[in-house]
Amino acid sequence: MGNLFIPILIAALIVLNTMLGAVYERVREIGIYSAVGLAPVHVAFLFIAEACVYAIIGGILGYLLGQATAWALVKWGLLAGLTLNYSSMSTVTSTIIVMLVVLGSTIYPAVKASRMAVPDIERKWRLPEPEGDEWHFDLPFTVLYEEALGLNIFMRDYFDAHADESASDFYTDQVKFNRKKLPTGEDEYSTEMMVWLAPYDLGVSQRIALSTVPTEEKAEKDLYKIYLHVYRESGEIASWKRVNRRFLNLLRKQFLLWRTFNVAIRNEFHERGRRESEKLGVEV
Repeated sequence: MGNLFIPILIAALIVLNTMLGAVYERVREIGIYSAVGLAPVHVAFLFIAEACVYAIIGGILGYLLGQATAWALVKWGLLAGLTLNYSSMSTVTSTIIVMLVVLGSTIYPAVKASRMAVPDIERKWRLPEPEGDEWHFDLPFTVLYEEALGLNIFMRDYFDAHADESASDFYTDQVKFNRKKLPTGEDEYSTEMMVWLAPYDLGVSQRIALSTVPTEEKAEKDLYKIYLHVYRESGEIASWKRVNRRFLNLLRKQFLLWRTFNVAIRNEFHERGRRESEKLGVEV
């Protein structure tokens, strides 16, 4: 093991340099990950997962290459009567050490990548403090005008799917979708409902309104912001604030899922929303 220290150190530095180079070469890619909503820890795990692939493939290929080389030396009589033990624990130990060196050398580059993913000094979205029994959120998501209606129908379907008390995270009741014309001629969408949050023995219930409204900036005329308004009906305030963190994370995942849909699926939701708007008597 003493003789292996220098080779292992050299290998660790090579891997560290390679992964750092990969991080700095993919600055724009990391920015895209951050823009679509990935948290810094998620970006870091992308690089760690990549290192795991390198470690496993490298360890297996190295083992096979070593066996092939040893077989060739024995066949051509270049080992002067020596025999090789392919099942030795030293072989397994060496392979594990190489894998750990690769993973260990990736920790620092992964941390650097996670710091690049932070758009400002805040590493984590801080929830605003509620105002009594009311809690208002300016969600860090925006959608284009042609996507806003389809997104609301998608979210309405998501909430409708939880209209069952056996749901694990929350269940809903009185889910209602609304669309109205603003004085400016633009549309505003909202989805309102009652929500009970797990664990249900805490007795936390609330009314929520998920609103999608056009931005006020003229340069972003076709851009819509998403707001969440929460009104506490029952449950202790401390419990209400704690369980809502998980609820907000579930909503965030649905917005990220929406961004993975192709144009055909988004158009399907938009068409459904257009038909429902006509039933509501709103001009489309």
